[in-house]
Amino acid sequence: MAEPKVKPAKREAGKSKFRLPERAPRPVEENPLRELLKEAKAQEEAALEPKRAPRDTPVKKIAGVRVSLKKETTATPAQEIAGVSIREELKAVDQEQPITFAEFSRRWAPILRSGQMGVCRALFEMTYEAGLEECFTSMPRLAEAAGLKERQCYNVVGQLELLGFIERPEIFNTPTQKGTVFKLNLEPRPPSDRAERRYHIGGEGKS
Repeated sequence: MAEPKVKPAKREAGKSKFRLPERAPRPVEENPLRELLKEAKAQEEAALEPKRAPRDTPVKKIAGVRVSLKKETTATPAQEIAGVSIREELKAVDQEQPITFAEFSRRWAPILRSGQMGVCRALFEMTYEAGLEECFTSMPRLAEAAGLKERQCYNVVGQLELLGFIERPEIFNTPTQKGTVFKLNLEPRPPSDRAERRYHIGGEGKS
């Protein structure tokens, strides 16, 4: 009697007919030399870390990030560009710097445009960063310090005067002095609180 035929098992889709034997996990080889090099590099980086001193970036200088002001101050970049003349009769700030320019910028950025903020930054460096309430410079030099054209600077200064951020108590056009006394108000002042402007034209007389 003939034996019944055995049907081969059905092949499932996606499965290989032949299976490769599973490989044993590869042992991790330890390299003592590599570990020593890593450790030496880490020690070298740790030794160099304390020697790195923070640098005074231009942003910090512009923002006026200082806790207090010293009596002996060096000229800021804006002062050097604008040729600020620190006269004896200019009012000095005896107390600590009341606010940083970063704080001033955050507070008034919603209402001041970039050009207006640039003029405020330049005047801030010439006054509060130098320990003064006022500064004496010319409009062309102020425009250069603020990164504006001279004509544009005249318009921006006029806008800031209307808003109460800038005052020009004195304007000089004499043989010995040509320039303007500027005062930056950290908060806008109404016209009634501002000093009356005085013009010095020609000789030493005032008009």
